[in-house]
Amino acid sequence: MFITRATRHDLGDVEELLKSEGWEHSELKKGTTFVAREGAVIGCVRLIEVAPNTVLVDDVVVRGDKRGQGVGKQLMQAAMNSRGGTLYLCCHKEHLGFYEHFEFKEVPASTLPEPVAGYLDETGDLTPPEGHEHFFMTAR
Repeated sequence: MFITRATRHDLGDVEELLKSEGWEHSELKKGTTFVAREGAVIGCVRLIEVAPNTVLVDDVVVRGDKRGQGVGKQLMQAAMNSRGGTLYLCCHKEHLGFYEHFEFKEVPASTLPEPVAGYLDETGDLTPPEGHEHFFMTAR
């Protein structure tokens, strides 16, 4: 496996991965995407700078049969090492522990900076549908 910054030639493969894992909406031309490859793309993470030194971590996905093998950890580390600034993300409860390994801490939605809240509002993640809970985290 190798991890690299995605190029425009990788976008089709990333889209295919996202669709295969149930991801419906993603604007891959925004931000910087990192991919893990074993021939095919087996994982990705996207960083979107929403303001100077304010970066949103989005689209963290590892192919189902590759989960639990350290792919996500290596992707997150590569992405985090590539960028300075404060990181923010939105996730589901079952993923809180994963992000805590990278020193992310849970924060209330009301404390998110405007550029982060604005982006999450655009994507529908700030106020998810009833019965669907999101958690917000920050690091650095």
